[in-house]
Amino acid sequence: MANRRQLSLWLGGHLQREAREPLSVVLFDLDRFKQINDTHGHDYGDEVLRRTAAAVTGALRRGTLFGRWGGEEFLVILPGAAAAEAQGVAERIRAAVADVPYDRVLQVTVSLGVAQALPGERLESLLKRADDALYAAKHAGRNQVKAA
Repeated sequence: MANRRQLSLWLGGHLQREAREPLSVVLFDLDRFKQINDTHGHDYGDEVLRRTAAAVTGALRRGTLFGRWGGEEFLVILPGAAAAEAQGVAERIRAAVADVPYDRVLQVTVSLGVAQALPGERLESLLKRADDALYAAKHAGRNQVKAA
């Protein structure tokens, strides 16, 4: 799985050369993940992260840029996708993760933020808007998608 450094390189490259096409990102993290780690241990938390990554990979089209942004946070890069399409991808991710069976927790959910790059926008600004949307989803009750 790609890490933050690789994701930043991919995203920076797309922002520089794909100005003619839309570019969107989906930033998401696991809801109440600290509670899972605290209750069931870090080994089980790692298993939850692996199952989440597998569920997301299964919900994405082949070749979609996806990786772990840090901790329990993940990033999907969608070259050629406008905000509406990215929201659809985010909803597929949300549903796929919620459908994963676990033996120790009832359900794992994610909150997702979607942002479409603005013309000439810098990487940091795009990611900040996606992060703000992610936290809006958390504040609205978790297990949902919000767009910047």
